[in-house]
Amino acid sequence: MDDDDKKLYVGSEIGKLRRVLLHRPGLELSRLTIDNKDELLFDDILWVEEAQKEHDAFADLLRDNGVEVVYFRNCLAHILKEDEIRKNLLEEALALEALDHQLKDALAHAFYDMPPADLSEVLIAGLTALEAKELVGNIKSLCLLTSERTDFLIKPLPNILFQRDPFSFVKDGVIISVMRFEARRKEPLYAKYIFNHHPYFSGLKIIYGEETANVHPYFIEGGDILVLSDEVVAIGISQRTTAGAIQVVGRKLAKELGIKKLLAVDIPKMRVYMHLDTVFTMVDRNCFVIYPGIRGSVRLWEIAYEEDGSVVDITESTDLVGTMKRNLMLDTIAFVETGGGDPIAAAREQWNDGTNTFAIAPGVVVTYRRNAITNQELRAHGIKVYEIKGAELGRGRGGPRCMSMPLLRN
Repeated sequence: MDDDDKKLYVGSEIGKLRRVLLHRPGLELSRLTIDNKDELLFDDILWVEEAQKEHDAFADLLRDNGVEVVYFRNCLAHILKEDEIRKNLLEEALALEALDHQLKDALAHAFYDMPPADLSEVLIAGLTALEAKELVGNIKSLCLLTSERTDFLIKPLPNILFQRDPFSFVKDGVIISVMRFEARRKEPLYAKYIFNHHPYFSGLKIIYGEETANVHPYFIEGGDILVLSDEVVAIGISQRTTAGAIQVVGRKLAKELGIKKLLAVDIPKMRVYMHLDTVFTMVDRNCFVIYPGIRGSVRLWEIAYEEDGSVVDITESTDLVGTMKRNLMLDTIAFVETGGGDPIAAAREQWNDGTNTFAIAPGVVVTYRRNAITNQELRAHGIKVYEIKGAELGRGRGGPRCMSMPLLRN
């Protein structure tokens, strides 16, 4: 199939980006407080209006480079126009909240009559007890009677800003994530409905996560998945992704999409490292950004597959350079070290997502402006760097790659 005929295909980390999925910050981020930020996986509370300006500038930069921007919120609102889809999605979403039957039924009835855009907003931004009372009145609900006005009966999804994590597109398929923490487990549910019912995603192969079994222990998140080529995928064994899940997903990638090699990369199981793409990203055909704090201690396993998904071999290595050269058929390889290799600068800029670069073409990346040393190093290696402001967006512990999910690359 010619590139011009494709709607959805991601065969690398660096092919020219043509279509991307984003989520513009909204009311859900206004729900963050000092009291609930930890439960909702944030280290700080954001100035939402400024975060929106920064995000809009990011989206405009992508458009200026020929990228079609698709918004998650709009996709969700679109599918909620269909009565049967709305009914089924609400049933599954409300089942993930600890509500009594009286309240659940009353909310479902109220939501069913909402305009799709308004319902999409509620599903993402959540619902307080006060807002619920305005919708359903004083019903005989113990949940409602015992809740404070600002208690969330439907929890908000502030992390949905980071579209990289709830799913990952690989070639013409998608892995729907199983999120490690409860605060994010509704995001893949909404994604499943969008991918199954939105005409934009017709023909998409759901490789993993179709059952939306958000309670099973095979955790895997999109920030750990790097599509190095149309035959090689790297997945981090991290705080958020387990080794068992990687092998289950690897078998499906081989059988359904023709992936021949999977590189399982073991990284420290700490929040500061969170996902593989916070310490290692691809910026050109033979160039990577790496956090020097892990470079000397990387362990990885090269898993080779037959076409039917069976494992041919698993080989352990600590030679990241040699493994990348061999699997990507490269003669030379360059590593750009976060913070220029200086331990203090590297630690500061890694925390501020200096390693979380987002390639929009071979050798062309988007980064946060604040990571000046890493950006200088990138340019010294011949990489074209577009800088965006991230003073507020960066408080969420996610960079340009975290915020974007490519749908189509050349």
